[in-house]
Amino acid sequence: MQTARGAIPAAFLLAGLLGACGEAPPTPPPQPVAFSHKVHAGANAIGCTLCHAYATHSPVAGIPSAARCAGCHKFVAKDKPEVVKVNQAFEEGKPLVWNRVYRVPDHVYFTHERHVAAGLRCQQCHGAVETMDVLRRESPLTMGWCVECHQDRHAPLDCLTCHK
Repeated sequence: MQTARGAIPAAFLLAGLLGACGEAPPTPPPQPVAFSHKVHAGANAIGCTLCHAYATHSPVAGIPSAARCAGCHKFVAKDKPEVVKVNQAFEEGKPLVWNRVYRVPDHVYFTHERHVAAGLRCQQCHGAVETMDVLRRESPLTMGWCVECHQDRHAPLDCLTCHK
């Protein structure tokens, strides 16, 4: 089959059809601390990579450690109950164990680094997190959804781009 962009493998066509239906995002998982992106990224305009420091140079964006959080919160809002939990975890040397909201299947290779380098804003996949008190999955992360994005941006459609 030919399109204006060239040949598209049958698997991509099938994935596009299946992905077009999408799926309802799951209920956000419980977290160890009631963290608000609305407060941090929204009201205080803290950029994504200040906390997710690996996004520009790694496959994973990274989840901030209690030490990173405590670095600010030893001065800011240190008496708020949720901040007390963070600072206590840091002082005790205990990690904050966050539950994942986004996950791609093990057979998919995804790297934040390439997507950030290509100029994608975090919100394009993660939604307007700066408006969310509780982070929820905004994108279906289906193959069809990813293929559509690659097609729109003339990004590689070769299977080995995402499947190693």
